[in-house]
Amino acid sequence: MDRHIDPTRNRVSEEFLEGIDVFLAFACSQASYKESGTILCPCARCKNRKQRDAKTVSSHLFRVGFKGNYYVWSSHGECYYDAGESSRANHFSGEEAMWDEQHTNFTTGNDENYPYANINEGQDVSSAHVQENLMETTNEEPYHDSVFQAFEAANQPLYDGCAEGISQLYLASRMMKAKSDYNMVEACVDEISQTIKDVLPKPNTAPASYYEAKKLTRALGLPVKKIDVCEDNCMLFWKEDRSLLCCRFCGKDRYHPNNGKGKSRPKQRMFYMPITERLMRLYQLETTASQMRWHAEHLSPEGEMHHPSDGAAWKHFNEVYPHFAAESRNVYLGLSTDGFNPIGMNGEAHSVWPVIITPYNLPPGMCMKREYFFLSILVPGPKHPKKSLHIYLQPLIEELKSLWSDGVETYDISKKQKFTMRVALMWKINDFPAYGMVSGWMTHGRLACPYCLDETQSFWLQNGRKHSWFDCHRKFLPQDHPYRRNVQAFRRGKALIVEEMDMRSLLEL
Repeated sequence: MDRHIDPTRNRVSEEFLEGIDVFLAFACSQASYKESGTILCPCARCKNRKQRDAKTVSSHLFRVGFKGNYYVWSSHGECYYDAGESSRANHFSGEEAMWDEQHTNFTTGNDENYPYANINEGQDVSSAHVQENLMETTNEEPYHDSVFQAFEAANQPLYDGCAEGISQLYLASRMMKAKSDYNMVEACVDEISQTIKDVLPKPNTAPASYYEAKKLTRALGLPVKKIDVCEDNCMLFWKEDRSLLCCRFCGKDRYHPNNGKGKSRPKQRMFYMPITERLMRLYQLETTASQMRWHAEHLSPEGEMHHPSDGAAWKHFNEVYPHFAAESRNVYLGLSTDGFNPIGMNGEAHSVWPVIITPYNLPPGMCMKREYFFLSILVPGPKHPKKSLHIYLQPLIEELKSLWSDGVETYDISKKQKFTMRVALMWKINDFPAYGMVSGWMTHGRLACPYCLDETQSFWLQNGRKHSWFDCHRKFLPQDHPYRRNVQAFRRGKALIVEEMDMRSLLEL
């Protein structure tokens, strides 16, 4: 039921009325309704905050529709990992939540289109045709995921009668955030966690220690891999080299000397966060699954660029790899990186390099939001990686190559089916020095320009003793532009009369 109001008839759509039937049949089949005779009202005004009888709930839904983004009926007994079996009709755009106060009069009157006027309080609204619709067999593939089961279990109320949204997972994530923000030691987190657990009403599911909170958040399936690195950035102690105790190239030790006391402490370490699971999650949530196809389904006016998919580079890639472009759910990625000093400009020298991955399938209003910037690699420093940044990129490169060639089986909750998701890295975003570190191109000297190559028009400054590219861009101007014949404002006594560069050749470069 994508629309509450049918624009052609200017009345509540038939599809939406059928969706209300399905919802009420499902909600009234739960044990909580059979005991109390009431359910939480999910309308755009009540927003699951008030208990109502079935007749009132149906009236509210008929008048103002469901609250925004209520794709999975989690407040009415439906689990995240069962989404699609009962709420498959609940695919609305959230426009109902934008109704103003003049549309929220809950009197039912004698509207001939309102089919729920004769429902009595406590009456089972399950009708024969609704039950048939619920029981009919479909071609939709069921989806079961241990991560979503863990999420559902951890998202239960912290104790009986607590405020909505306060759960074990909420408290654990807040504690982990506080520990990170204020650099709290584990003993301090343990004491605060135990105090909160003792103060809350009994029984409660609050984590009693830092270990329990960390174990709970780890169940979400977003692992972090710690990989030791040679102190001179020669190699990673990874895969077949993970058991080595010294570098294969420079021979330096992997660990600090400890004289046989305590654990071995590596001299340098990086952090790698795989992106496969996070990309799969985008198709396992209703809010993002359908939006991941936006790049292929939207239409932009001719000559206007609203998204990278409207650009020539994107279209050229699809022409070269038509099998990849044929599946609109394949993922197009962008990579960006740069270094910064976390201590500040006035502190000691410390260089941290994050590598961030962004999926460009999403519409412009989503793909540039912070929650869709995936941190994949963190080079913690303190040394600058310089020309060795490619050493740290090895795990990400291997994962991207696997996702490009083999793909990974993913469940699309918007279409209720599995497919093989493949991934392509379209481009990288960085400044010119970082460009040289990532690509290996020499970004200083006479041949610094990656487009001009050895045909560069750079010249040597005799007094400054360095190369300059001051007058290398007039060749991109039109043939009749006055700057081409100007011999005073640029290099004195020199005019540019060469033929205009072919822009198609420039694009190919």
